[in-house]
Amino acid sequence: MGADRITQGPSITGTNAYDSQALVLDVTNNILETSGTNRTMQAARTALIVLGAQTALSTVTTAQNLISKTLNAGVLNKALRTLLIQGSVIYTSPGTTTPTITIAVTLGGVSLCSITTAAVSSTASTNMPVQFEFQLQTATTGSSGTIESHGYVYANISANTPAAASGIYCDTNTAVSSSVNLASALALAVTVAASSTITSVQLRQASVECVF
Repeated sequence: MGADRITQGPSITGTNAYDSQALVLDVTNNILETSGTNRTMQAARTALIVLGAQTALSTVTTAQNLISKTLNAGVLNKALRTLLIQGSVIYTSPGTTTPTITIAVTLGGVSLCSITTAAVSSTASTNMPVQFEFQLQTATTGSSGTIESHGYVYANISANTPAAASGIYCDTNTAVSSSVNLASALALAVTVAASSTITSVQLRQASVECVF
């Protein structure tokens, strides 16, 4: 077996290549990476953020945070580094309007992915389920790095029938993000907004995982 190595931060900047067989523990971010005979680093799947039920957001129109976390410097500063974001929410609508719901991801204030549902029912509805998933992948590294981002939202927009089938809404991204300094600490946020008032939105559970 090759040498065991420990680093104080992300093990490789901008590449997946490594010069020998190794186990590399990023002690800052608690990410374990392995390198076999092909000398390519592979991260073990690691939870960076895990959330249970949160306090409900009220009177949602402009964007409010469902998830907010500052990632340590360099977490995404590695070729093809991939984060998976998943979450489940419930919403209550007043029934007086038919708002759309938008769930979006930003990193360091840069928009990565935004998905908008169809209009919810004009019938007042309580505890309607929504689930979302986003995958962020580093396209280019460094102080002017870019991220390839995609995702989908499952949303029940029926007339007060939580068990009704959900519709699926996909992103429309066709290019990488604007530049973001991946060598620095960055605020990761998942937000929810509505085109007109949604009475409440509550995050029930969520996670952000490093999957590569």
